Amino acid sequence: MINELKLKLLLDFEAGRLNGLSRESLNGEAKTFLLNRGLKVEETPIGFSQGIRGLKGVGAFKATVVNLEKPLEELELKYSGTFRSYEKVFPYLKDSINREYTLLRTDSLFYPVPAEPSFESLVKSVVSSEFYAEITIEGVPDDLTVAFGGEIQGNLLRIGGTNRLDIAIAPFKVIEEKPFRLFLLSDKGVERTVELLRRTYDFYSSILGRKNLIYTVIETPENYGGQAGKCYALVSGSSLRSEVPVNIYHELAHLWNPKATPEAHLSRFFDEAFANYLTALAVKEIHGENEYKKFIANLEWWYKDILKKNPEAENLKVPEWGRKGLHLLSLSYSKGALILKELHDLMGDSFYDLLKAIVSADVIDFETFRKLAEELSERNIQDFFERYF
Repeated sequence: MINELKLKLLLDFEAGRLNGLSRESLNGEAKTFLLNRGLKVEETPIGFSQGIRGLKGVGAFKATVVNLEKPLEELELKYSGTFRSYEKVFPYLKDSINREYTLLRTDSLFYPVPAEPSFESLVKSVVSSEFYAEITIEGVPDDLTVAFGGEIQGNLLRIGGTNRLDIAIAPFKVIEEKPFRLFLLSDKGVERTVELLRRTYDFYSSILGRKNLIYTVIETPENYGGQAGKCYALVSGSSLRSEVPVNIYHELAHLWNPKATPEAHLSRFFDEAFANYLTALAVKEIHGENEYKKFIANLEWWYKDILKKNPEAENLKVPEWGRKGLHLLSLSYSKGALILKELHDLMGDSFYDLLKAIVSADVIDFETFRKLAEELSERNIQDFFERYF
């Protein structure tokens, strides 16, 4: 796990190249690090070997695997190369360095992540980290703007308490409407977007507790995938300006993510399922019962479509979703949200007490979730947990 990360990045927008110097302070020692498949290490303080390998569990996802001679707790690593996208493996990972739209994010490994060459190890390393990051970026043309979820001072970026980094560079228009800061590719429809953001933020705050902070929204081109980080989100233009912008409601809901153990996080239940059910509640609050019913019906259709392609999914318990492969993780968005709706129906208003309890918990896993639900519901819901968990 990373405790502190300091990066110096030099970007070449014509060649799509990245030169990086990474200084990492870890919580414990690590010997193996993963980098983008187009990047190579030039220097480390000790001997090392490197090579491109597919990650166990997702062999098509190839990364530069860096092995040090011995494990270290503090590491300085110099690297460079052409930054490559992973869209042939995950279509949303179109990350690259170019003048039209540059995106650097943890998913594409633009900095060294301490992990073994397996997808499970990578996920666990990222979700279990909580670090302070300081990034210096050079080479950005004057007509482009750097968008970031944390503090921006010239070419210096800072963020604390994060487990991921997302940096976008484009000809953004910057809109500041406290508590929101928006980096937009177009200011079309921005007034309605801000108003819906505010109403959703107030609704989530009313049931989960208000957070005194600045929330950043960074617009992406289409099909780059929505993403949530510490107090920020990446959202496509069509999602921002949709009549019922469920994607932005979903990403905003991640601001209240329960802190799951790495093992529990593999199923994505405590982030994606919860965010999608909170989205359903926001749709009901802001757009009414009919839109809520449409949203729930869409989740049911999505789940049935998953079962057509993966019949074995019907009998899987929630903790098994992440262990059975990435193709089943969409269960968390669909079936996971429907499971939470069923639990809400069983618990009634005490369900909101459960939400507050797990959001404020230091760490959550499935057993803690069960105990809290049983305690707060004051009724026998053992059959529900046996059926799903």
